[in-house]
Amino acid sequence: MSQRFDLVLRGGHVADPANNVDGVRDIGFRLGKIAEVADRIDDSLADDVIDVSGKIVMPGHIDTHAHLSGPFDQSGIRAFGHVMLAESGTTTALDLAGEPVALSEGMKNKGAGMNVATLLGLVPHTTVREDDPSLPLMREVVSGALRRGAIGVKLLGGYYPFTPESTSNVIAAANEQMAWVAFHIGSKDSGSDLTGLREVPEIVGGGRLHIAHVNSYCRGLVLDNLAECNEAFEIIESKRSQFVTEAYLAQINGTNGKCDEDGNLVYNVAQNCLKARGYPTTDAGMRQALLDGYGGALVERGGRVIIVTGEEAVRAWEDQSTDASLSFPVNPATSAFTLATAKYDDGEFRVDAVSTDGGSLPRNVAIERTMALVNFGALSLLEAATKLSYTPSRMLGLLNKGHLSEGADGDVTVIDRQTGKATMSLVDGAPIMINGRVVGSGGTWLVTGDGEKAAKSSGLPYEIIDLEQSRLYAGWR
Repeated sequence: MSQRFDLVLRGGHVADPANNVDGVRDIGFRLGKIAEVADRIDDSLADDVIDVSGKIVMPGHIDTHAHLSGPFDQSGIRAFGHVMLAESGTTTALDLAGEPVALSEGMKNKGAGMNVATLLGLVPHTTVREDDPSLPLMREVVSGALRRGAIGVKLLGGYYPFTPESTSNVIAAANEQMAWVAFHIGSKDSGSDLTGLREVPEIVGGGRLHIAHVNSYCRGLVLDNLAECNEAFEIIESKRSQFVTEAYLAQINGTNGKCDEDGNLVYNVAQNCLKARGYPTTDAGMRQALLDGYGGALVERGGRVIIVTGEEAVRAWEDQSTDASLSFPVNPATSAFTLATAKYDDGEFRVDAVSTDGGSLPRNVAIERTMALVNFGALSLLEAATKLSYTPSRMLGLLNKGHLSEGADGDVTVIDRQTGKATMSLVDGAPIMINGRVVGSGGTWLVTGDGEKAAKSSGLPYEIIDLEQSRLYAGWR
């Protein structure tokens, strides 16, 4: 007797690299799982049928770098990222530089049905009590973060750099506990640019590390941007088995315009933005850059975060005493193209995944920009699904996601072939977004075993993930 299905997606062009499927198929879901992928499934066997003919159907997009919470997000503006990210077709996200309580509260109040894990952002005197933490202190911080529901920690070298020695302590403490550790490159001896990336092999030693947004170190600040890409590839290849990597495809970045009492920009990332166009790295330089429309300020409007420019941007920046989120168009298209498409001789991509570095930042364009590369002929459809879904699932050890095998989680993203934009996404076999409108709520909190108590007490659905299964820690023990 044929099995019944809760839902069938009918007639879409299925791209599933794990199973080498690249053609028109029907997909049947049962109890939140993929039950069958076939040339044709009888409609009479399904409780519901959605016709997706003419659309591309791939495993749900897994964003390995998003922003949905944060220890310094006093306004709660980052929680709007749940809806913004889900609208773009993402089904699972890793919240970098987050905060577990803020994440869980945001998921309950503004969640959009996604699966979300978070990393604790390391901010001196806020989430870690020293400017340059010792190894014993970092062991304490990492274990505490795991118990509170984070899956690891993130080094914020572009904003709160540690000495190279303390940076090594963070990585070592996370590795010892098999916790995730990501690094926005930069130390007290270098910048958040290629000079910082050059330090990483020595800092990491024999450890494991997630290098965040490789494109941020290939903006032409030290060498020509393509020369920076090539050197970044050499650095990554030197410890290929020890790194996982991602890069985003948006032109705009995100930063903070805080100035000190002398009127100088505090953070290296913001300094780099102004240096790139010849503005002084001062409050006067920032004000002029905003007035000129080079940069913009991030503000909340109608449950979304948008970018405003000119005098409105200056007002937003000054209203927050310069401690405001800003954005600048600093990512070269040539770097984005190179980092998204370059491969090793064995056919593996040199940068593992396409991310957004978005969420609450209005640059959730990973899917549409990757599909533009498909339409251009730079990537095949299966390669696009590999970078958006399959490899990210392996990176995080989410072995039941990123593919459409029988019994896999029913997480799917449906994409309009003409526009490249997602038109529908499903999590556990149920739609969370239809035609750009979020219909999901809440979400599933992804935690390690150490975080189960925190997740259970939150009241949210949760799932325990095993980072021993992740690409970060493959073969670690």
